Amino acid sequence: MLAAASALGGCSFTGTLAPRGPDAQIAANLWWYMFWLGTAIFVGWLVLFIVAMRRRQPADADPDAERRLHRRFIIGGGIVLPCLAFATLFALDLWGINALPQGDDVVVEATGYQFWWEFAYRDPQLVTANELYIPTGTDVEVRLHTEDVIHSFWVPQLSGKRDMIPGRTNTLTLHATEPGRYLGECTEFCGIQHANMRFEVVAVPPAEYEAWHERMARPATEPSTAAQQRGYEAFMNASCAGCHAIRGTSADGEIGPPLTHFASRRWLGAGAAPNDRGHLAGWIVNAQTLKPGNAMPPMEIDAEDLSALLDYLQSLE
Repeated sequence: MLAAASALGGCSFTGTLAPRGPDAQIAANLWWYMFWLGTAIFVGWLVLFIVAMRRRQPADADPDAERRLHRRFIIGGGIVLPCLAFATLFALDLWGINALPQGDDVVVEATGYQFWWEFAYRDPQLVTANELYIPTGTDVEVRLHTEDVIHSFWVPQLSGKRDMIPGRTNTLTLHATEPGRYLGECTEFCGIQHANMRFEVVAVPPAEYEAWHERMARPATEPSTAAQQRGYEAFMNASCAGCHAIRGTSADGEIGPPLTHFASRRWLGAGAAPNDRGHLAGWIVNAQTLKPGNAMPPMEIDAEDLSALLDYLQSLE
């Protein structure tokens, strides 16, 4: 029954039902309350149905007593019990709303694009793509924007969903109780690659978060080998620099994700493929084969320049 309920509900025991934050814990508690309440109602109905089928009315039964018995069942099962169920659910909901984290110890500006995510931090300022680092045990206010169509921000193990509406800023507070990598995704159909618009929330201890923040605020690593230098020049001379930014260089494009610390990411194309040399080569030559409909066009580049470009991009730790 548990497996069937999970499948029908689109849930999993590694997602919504494995909460790692107070917001998600409240949602999970409500889900389990409704699940067990529904189970109890079904079992109760089944027992009454069997009793009714097996019960035989005595020949000398009092018709008035039978009507009173039926009336009690109708009032109790049809009015009192549903009212109690809705009242307790309402009380749990109110308690959950009051218990939601609402702090802003860390503030992150999250922007949705077709089909990737940008995360901007303050003090010092830095911008990342498709990976949202947060410190554990801390309220992180995420301010949600979109630069094109409606998206929706959801990290099942940490919070509920929140829409991203053009021209508006909605906010959501994340609070991770345990370190880990938590899948996030867009939950509002936004185009052909909606299903491949994922990100990861990486929750780390506060000291590790501070070290990460300091490292990410640095400019990009300069080329240290002849191959990396050739790759750097290929990047600047091709169309790459017009769409992507690399802090510390003249590349300041804003169409695609920033690449300053590109090699530290685990995924390409917001979860479309692993960030390894083979997939990266395929992505550069023709990203449409890995993620049809994304904004990056096919690129003509000779084999030696491609190899050097891979060396350079993989040096951007």
